[in-house]
Amino acid sequence: MFAKTFISTLMSAISNCSLYSKEHVSVENLTKKSLDTLNGLLTERESLEIMVVEDHLVVNKTPARNMGHHGTSFIKRLKRKGISRIDFLKGVTYAELRQFIADLSDPESELKPYPHIKTGIIDVRTSKYKIKGDGEVLTSEQVERVKEIYHSISPYRRISVSGLEEIVVNFIVTFKREANILKLISPVKAYSEYTYTHATNVAILSMFQAESLGARDDLLHDIGIAALLHDVGKLFISKDILEKKGKLDKKEWEEIKLHTLHGARYLAKIDGLTQLAPIAALEHHLRYDCKGYPSLNAGERKQHFCSQIIATSDFFDALRSRRPYKRDWQIQEIIALMKEGSGTEFNPFLVDNFSRALMKALQHEGGPSSGGGIPA
Repeated sequence: MFAKTFISTLMSAISNCSLYSKEHVSVENLTKKSLDTLNGLLTERESLEIMVVEDHLVVNKTPARNMGHHGTSFIKRLKRKGISRIDFLKGVTYAELRQFIADLSDPESELKPYPHIKTGIIDVRTSKYKIKGDGEVLTSEQVERVKEIYHSISPYRRISVSGLEEIVVNFIVTFKREANILKLISPVKAYSEYTYTHATNVAILSMFQAESLGARDDLLHDIGIAALLHDVGKLFISKDILEKKGKLDKKEWEEIKLHTLHGARYLAKIDGLTQLAPIAALEHHLRYDCKGYPSLNAGERKQHFCSQIIATSDFFDALRSRRPYKRDWQIQEIIALMKEGSGTEFNPFLVDNFSRALMKALQHEGGPSSGGGIPA
């Protein structure tokens, strides 16, 4: 009961801090109330441990029931910060808790080291707990998580929305720490792994683009999830066609094109999934001028802006990747080709923004900004 009161009061303080400031009287009062409740909880123990496991709160190793709206909001807030565990240690001060509340309320703020508040990430599969900031999340591990999600997909099973959210949060934490976005793009180690690796790369590139355009919070995460799932319809296409080491014939190409419809239909049935996911699955090959596929009534429907972002990322990564039927391209070659398709295949504004953001990231690393010598 006291833990529920603490989380509810803490979340109220965070919400008020988002609306006003950490100096506002309501935030001060709620912070004091939260601290009083926390001190009561720490009377007979050294710490209060709060973990997020899937979409549930676990307090001191015990599932917290009936947490209501505040509990749901608290889980979402922690996930947005890329953390899944908090330890409140005995000795927390008012100033410390107030700063923690301010940092949680601000989507731009990084969580700082606090003397008596420890935040981290827990891997439910291994029960391994890492203090946030102690190490990078490796892209190869992220690809494995994407692979696990994709392997769970079938016409008879629903995808794990909470698992997708966790992956996307880890992507954001990773690319915010790495200035050169290309260092986060994974090579295709095997042709059978292309779908998962490509999905990972497109998600990272799409969130990179979206953030450069000012997308934050829910929209940034929704674009990441939609990009992660844009090619999910390929799981309903024959592997012999997907992994064919040669040019596809007309019949095979027509079957490949159906992956947009398969993906959209599958994703549209999943409760709790962002609506951008089925839209992007349907539209990522539609083209800016609506001449792609699937064939839609161009006079009534244009490609969604988020689908346009994902389409540019999809094209860029597809050309970077060595496949059975094509070579890998140099980055300058890809950008030149994208510019040729500007206004027809791609949104010209997005092509310009993507090339500028990419070159800026490379220049930050001291890489060349012109010429064809940047390795793909």
